Amino acid sequence: MREKDLVELALGTADVQEITPKIIAKTVDFVSRKKTVVAQLFRENRDLEKVKARSIVLPNVTESITVESVSEGGSVSTSSTISYTGTTVEVSKFGIRLEIDNEALETPVRDVLKDFLYEAGRKLAEELDLRAQTIALDLKPGTITSWSGGTLGSTTLTPIITISSVSPGATINAVDYYDGKVLLSNSVSAATVTFLYSNRCKSSGLVVDASEKSKLTSWDLLKLRSTLLAATVNPDIVIVNSNEITTLLYDPDVSTLFVNAKTYNKDLINGEIGMIVDLKLVESPLVPEGVAIMIDSSRLGYHVIKRDVEAEEESKPAIDRTWYHIWTEREFAVVDDNAIGIVVNAKAGSYRASEL
Repeated sequence: MREKDLVELALGTADVQEITPKIIAKTVDFVSRKKTVVAQLFRENRDLEKVKARSIVLPNVTESITVESVSEGGSVSTSSTISYTGTTVEVSKFGIRLEIDNEALETPVRDVLKDFLYEAGRKLAEELDLRAQTIALDLKPGTITSWSGGTLGSTTLTPIITISSVSPGATINAVDYYDGKVLLSNSVSAATVTFLYSNRCKSSGLVVDASEKSKLTSWDLLKLRSTLLAATVNPDIVIVNSNEITTLLYDPDVSTLFVNAKTYNKDLINGEIGMIVDLKLVESPLVPEGVAIMIDSSRLGYHVIKRDVEAEEESKPAIDRTWYHIWTEREFAVVDDNAIGIVVNAKAGSYRASEL
């Protein structure tokens, strides 16, 4: 289906004059649901829709179960338990203001409105995906300000996911995203490099260093898969940046492992292009380059929705416009730290990955 056809499908046969705030909200929500990639991997929880509250406590399960071989007449010496701890989630508010010229509402031409609603839905999906990704990886900022030999800086805040900025005049020659090292040139005496790292994967240790720096391979994915399996989860989805698809699919070892989604075209999720072994391969331009994110979607967490997408109309006769205020309240939460792992050090191009 073409992207703009999503709007046509959601609008149905309504004439422009009949497009109400309710229809606008429904259309923006429909488009965003068809465009989200990371956000779709969280299970929906709507308990807050039923109560006057903005936060909810979701259970984290911690299991400690031991199976013993017991001789005849013997007893089990080790106790097994399942305990629950709570993760408190407070919803956030997201908003869009669409300003539409009244002329567009008075004509039978729907293209202007279709463009507005499509872009609104796409932007909402983008914002939700970025939020879901930030929470899934527990992204935190870090800085490097001291440089060994005037060029090499390091940090213990690893794995580095992406470089955010570098001081003017300084140039990043290479980055070791796994070991947390940055190699600079030019004006580095007082340079500052800021970055984002995954605090969740730092704590869990579910990180794989790319076998071939600046390139994602099938070996890296299989290594991460076995790492997650050893952590007693069953990963089912791997997400990569669209730029990684080219190098990954040209890996000669992938030819025997990859199945194109067009050959099965069943139960596809947004962004799914195929399968590698038993993993759905999903692409998103919002995933940082050089990173592969692997998830057990049955255990990752929840997408808590307090208020679905709603729209309110406000007339602005002084400027001959109608404003539509679009609101939604929701948040994401991870309840199993072992349900997500990453490959790093596959970044090519700018801020290229290297072993330093």
